[in-house]
Amino acid sequence: MSDETRTESVRFLRYAIERVVKAAGGSEAHAECISEAIGFAHLQGKLNQGLGVYEVIDLALKVGVMDMTSTPEVINEGPAWAVVDGRRSSGYYALNIMADIAIEKARTSGISIVYGGNHNDAGSFAAYVYKAYEQDMMAISSNNTPPLAAPFGGMVNLLSCPPFDAIVPAGDEPPIWASLKFGEFYDADISESILHNKPMQGKWCIDPVTGEVTDDPTDYAQPYEGYGRVWGYSCAGQIETPRTYALNLWNEAMTAIINPIGVPVTDLSDTDAYQSAIKHGTEATTTVGGSYYMCINPAVFGPIEAVKSRSDSFVSSIRDCTPRPGQRVRIPGETAYNNLQQQNDDIEVQVNHWDPFFNNIAGQYGLSEKTIRADFEAAESAG
Repeated sequence: MSDETRTESVRFLRYAIERVVKAAGGSEAHAECISEAIGFAHLQGKLNQGLGVYEVIDLALKVGVMDMTSTPEVINEGPAWAVVDGRRSSGYYALNIMADIAIEKARTSGISIVYGGNHNDAGSFAAYVYKAYEQDMMAISSNNTPPLAAPFGGMVNLLSCPPFDAIVPAGDEPPIWASLKFGEFYDADISESILHNKPMQGKWCIDPVTGEVTDDPTDYAQPYEGYGRVWGYSCAGQIETPRTYALNLWNEAMTAIINPIGVPVTDLSDTDAYQSAIKHGTEATTTVGGSYYMCINPAVFGPIEAVKSRSDSFVSSIRDCTPRPGQRVRIPGETAYNNLQQQNDDIEVQVNHWDPFFNNIAGQYGLSEKTIRADFEAAESAG
């Protein structure tokens, strides 16, 4: 633990989140979807996709683009596909429903895809694809976001910075697991840089006047009052390579262009619009324009044990590669997977995410860390 983080129980974190969701009008099922996904991110060690992302939910509620009481519903489907209207709910609720539908359809179809829209942020997508992994299936999933990045070579934010997860069945070795984003930084990287007084991990901030790039976001940061993760910024976001740029555009096609109810990022509100909506009551869109969840069930095409064996053999061969001096050969997602297998109760949480959640977000419902912790400990004692 550092002075930037605190060690907490993931069980308490989930309990606290569920209390706040239900205080905001969410159902038990909705609360569990949100708490499980955020807790999962912490167990992975993805702190910027942990508790701080609840601020996006709170923002959407304040702006009026989210309905915590609604339940996503299927509006069209076939044997191997479906379309889910999020009904302005959270993406956490919508993506869990989409995942369950896709997994069930893939049991017989082999390959399925479920599109989603009209919902809000879903946080990290790791928990959703992991549901397929637990069923010996592969999953690929993402959603688009408000404009947070500029086209390659451009200096105006017109692109998403989308979360993306894909996972493959495995045996004894960690799975092949891509858990990343198709951009260089989120708003969380801006706030982290400013609050912790350190440069960003690359020269990704594009000056809106000169087009020059820098790793110091000080002149561009636009804090949202009461939040420690969700900040706006006046600079454009640099995409460093044509490869990431191409993947970003491909993912936009998947989330919002071929999606029958998708809304492309170019038609979503930007951070300025959300600031204006909070301050002046102007209109804004949901924080997501579209999403997809693709599931592949290898057992339909051949023995699943053969798939697991090939995956294990491949991963083992990669790990056994001779490393360069001072380096180690890493398997993407391996550390996160191993963290999950340890089933530790202790997790790290960023202090600048913890304090706003309890002091500002929970506080607006008459809740506090002290009262929630007392109730949690009483429930634990009661068994």
